[in-house]
Amino acid sequence: MVESSTVIGHQMALDRLSAAISKDQNSHAYLITGPDSVGKNCVANYIASALNCENTSQIPCGQCSQCNRISRGVHSDCETISVDVDGNLHGDGNKRTVITIDQVRKIIRESYLKPYEGKYRVYIIQQSERMSEEASNALLKTLEEPPEQVVIILISSVPEQILPTLVSRAQLISLKKVNWHELQKGLIQKFQLDNNVAEELSKTCDGKPGIAVKILNDEEYKKWRSDALDEVEFLAEASSYSRFIYGGSLSKRYLKDRDASIAVLTLWQEWWRDVLISSYGIDDSIINQSRIKKISYYANRYGSPNCARNVRMLTDTIEKLKKNFNPSLTFEQLMLSMPTLT
Repeated sequence: MVESSTVIGHQMALDRLSAAISKDQNSHAYLITGPDSVGKNCVANYIASALNCENTSQIPCGQCSQCNRISRGVHSDCETISVDVDGNLHGDGNKRTVITIDQVRKIIRESYLKPYEGKYRVYIIQQSERMSEEASNALLKTLEEPPEQVVIILISSVPEQILPTLVSRAQLISLKKVNWHELQKGLIQKFQLDNNVAEELSKTCDGKPGIAVKILNDEEYKKWRSDALDEVEFLAEASSYSRFIYGGSLSKRYLKDRDASIAVLTLWQEWWRDVLISSYGIDDSIINQSRIKKISYYANRYGSPNCARNVRMLTDTIEKLKKNFNPSLTFEQLMLSMPTLT
């Protein structure tokens, strides 16, 4: 079965999808929701494979040419649409933060064509909450009268920001964080990891298989994560003045790459949560197991009230940035309000 090689966890959802698709009871549109890195894209590809699988007894089989081409991202009837980050779509090199009407119009034009090599045309729209209003309305018209042999899969971590009428026309697949025991088992099966290594990695990933895969396969991501944790440890020791100066650099980084900056803050929030948990002596629930000694050190020096305050402040900062508050003032407030060591 495909789930053992491409999807870690979410077995109940996969079984329901396979059963429905095998009986030709698939939906013309799906909305896959859940936290970042929880496996939404993998489940979307699972659906695409199940819809086009050549096997009649067990779908998706993961072995036929259709499943193989979809897993390698070279299937002519399966396309992924995302934010045009480098201007390639429009040829002007300008970074865009929305999925445009032109991208959706391309889907609409192609959706009336017969599949080229498979049974279904499948369009996977990542970060679908970033569709412009025009794009959302155009897609809505297509979902109201969907062409045959076309399935559209919306992916989002914040479905409340999607046009409600779009949500109402899609079958919801809500993914939760994977239990660390289940994640550990999946990592052992997929990567043949040692049991202890798989246990530490599964706890480090906070129920998010995508992070586990990145840590194992992506050296650049591992460095980014390590650097971000080094930063939060530095700030834990820094004076108010040093933090104020540092806040200016954070603001500049945010203006260059909003998503990357929010990801760093989210990792800091996770680290301070670990420190808070350690302050209560519950070390088994710490996410960043590789830094448990330093986490315990800061837990003792800051104490539970200050740790909880830092978690709340980072949560508030992330929400403000997502609501387009002034980044310079937001970072300044964060840096000056965090408690310092005496």
